[in-house]
Amino acid sequence: MKSFVLSKSFVAAGVLLLSSAQVFASPISLGFTRVTSNSSQNVASQLSVEVFNQADAFSILNQSIGTNDVLFTFKNAVGIASNIAEIYFDDSNFLLSQYAPFLQLGGTTDFGSTLNPSNLPAGNTLASPFVATSGFGADVNPGNPSKGINASNDLLGIRIALQTSVSFLDLGRGLQDDVLRIGLHVRSIGANGDSDSFVSNGDTAGGGGLGSPIPLPAAAWMFLSGLVGFLGLQRRRISI
Repeated sequence: MKSFVLSKSFVAAGVLLLSSAQVFASPISLGFTRVTSNSSQNVASQLSVEVFNQADAFSILNQSIGTNDVLFTFKNAVGIASNIAEIYFDDSNFLLSQYAPFLQLGGTTDFGSTLNPSNLPAGNTLASPFVATSGFGADVNPGNPSKGINASNDLLGIRIALQTSVSFLDLGRGLQDDVLRIGLHVRSIGANGDSDSFVSNGDTAGGGGLGSPIPLPAAAWMFLSGLVGFLGLQRRRISI
């Protein structure tokens, strides 16, 4: 009987291992969908954001952040000329506070945290209106030439502390389900210099780092299979 009880304990531990493996990989990658059509050229495919946890912010970007912090990094893989000028967050209680933007991750950028306009242009026309959360986001500082995200080597970082009850897994789910959204206002698009608004899309990003739980290693699957077989053997011995 003791062997049977012990076996059940090992199986329970294995199930716990399996469930704990269902986490979002860091960094989480998101794409964007255009929500206005002012420009004849859609630069959505050029725009991206990656979200790093503490460990990967240090190992990949050499940036130290707190245990409950995340680092959002924004890129514009410029093919069509364009400039990410304003960044907004529409938050439903995931984010706690924001630090000053990281300006020296790559390229040349110059951003402050006072947004003008205060909400994503045309964001209120969406089926689920985009409402920018006060205290979060970044706005390019005035100057010539522009110091927005307008070159392929530009990388702007925004470090944010999560609510104490929010984990990196919770954050990934929130981004996937669009209950936490990011808005970009992109200026100087193409030869005509038009501007458009874009919103993060958890669905289209699901093929990347978002929405795909980390698979359990093969060795762990073999371990669990062995435990199940061992449990069956022990039950057989008890019944004899």
